[in-house]
Parts: sequence; structure tokens; C-alpha cells
Amino acid sequence: MGIGRLAPQRMRARYARALAEIPLPVRSFAGIDPCALTVLGETEIADRRLRFGVLVGTPRLWIALAESDSGVSPEGSVALSVPSVLGYLTGLDSGAPELHITELDELDWSRKPGRAAQIKREAMTVWRSAQRECEG
Repeated sequence: MGIGRLAPQRMRARYARALAEIPLPVRSFAGIDPCALTVLGETEIADRRLRFGVLVGTPRLWIALAESDSGVSPEGSVALSVPSVLGYLTGLDSGAPELHITELDELDWSRKPGRAAQIKREAMTVWRSAQRECEG
């Protein structure tokens, strides 16, 4: 990139695009029951099963970690872990979704290179598919 009169604007634009890719930590949502979500779709990203769903009364596409085998108990039965809410996406209708992470233990996982973009891409696919089915 050469130095020119538009260099500051180009740098600001690149910085804004880079910031848009970083998942935002959110501490305000607690107590969302992942079992209460109406699941619209599932996908697997980086060996984790994610469920995308909606919750009545909140205009967001929620992301929950699907239940998984957490191991075999000493009695020999398989123990399932309780699913947790990873976060939610907003701005789906604008075409530029924002990823908000409510489970701060998963923040490092979601910030791995390319992972937030992959989550957003899959969420948009699920969202568009759900809209097509609802609108007929």
C-alpha cells in the first residue's frame, strides 16, 4: 500500500473490518435455558456441535453448545453434559451479523482465527433457510 491522500481512510476501513470479526463478550445475559430454544439448525465447528435457535420475546439467533458425552461414570453409564448457551447473533437482516459471546469460558475458543467468521456464515445459512420455510 502506497502512501497517498486516501491511506488514512483505507487504514480505518481495514481496522473496522478487523474489529467486526472479533466476537464481543457480553455479561448481561444469564439464565437463558438452552432447552427452551426453538432449534432452527445444527452444525459442527471445530469438533463442537452448535445449535442455532430462537427464543420467544428476544430478537436474536441464539447459539447453544449441543449436549455431548462427557465420559463414562464409574457405574458404567454414559453421563451427558448439560448444554450451555454460547452466545447470540444480531444484525442478521442487515447482512452484517455481530457475534456476542455470553459464555466467557468459551471466548478464547470463539476467537481462534476464522472461527467467528465460520459461526456467522453458518448462522446466516440457518437463518435464511428458516426464513424461506416460514415465508413459504
